[in-house]
Amino acid sequence: MHFCFSHRRRLNSKGYLGPIGDDLPSLIPLVFALVIFFSSFYSTVEAYNTKTVDFENDIAVVQVSASLRGTGYVSSLSDFEKTCNALNVRQPLFSSGLIPLEEEIDIFDLDSQYILDAETNNPFKCSNTDKVLTEGKALGANIKIVSRTYPLVLEKNFTDADGKEKTIVIPVKLVVVAWRE
Repeated sequence: MHFCFSHRRRLNSKGYLGPIGDDLPSLIPLVFALVIFFSSFYSTVEAYNTKTVDFENDIAVVQVSASLRGTGYVSSLSDFEKTCNALNVRQPLFSSGLIPLEEEIDIFDLDSQYILDAETNNPFKCSNTDKVLTEGKALGANIKIVSRTYPLVLEKNFTDADGKEKTIVIPVKLVVVAWRE
């Protein structure tokens, strides 16, 4: 009986908050520690995911470049288009093609720089989108544009002054520009 009486008196006394209330001062730092842990964990996962996407973009650009480069020799527009059509890349968006070796690269105006086929007047261009990069276009704060340039040789047919068909091989650049929207 004495035990029950002292226990009841303790419940009615001032300052007693109960079993959890007495531990409340020690729970506050624990809750803050958990909040700090999970926020830093989330931040780390977010940084990892961002780097993974950047890395995947770089890998996709290298794969597109390797496919289009092939042996480093482009014999015709149809050969280039056949290689382009064999690509199966959905993301990132990319635009690539052949430009003259001596020309400076402007990634925001590639369509006007691509070499045109003499017979069909079509450009040596390969892309998985109809969209083009323009300098004034807002791509967003976290958009990364990846650009790679590789040397190739292009076979060109021409007619000389005597009217004979001749073939020459000229050095060109393969430019691959990729981005995500």
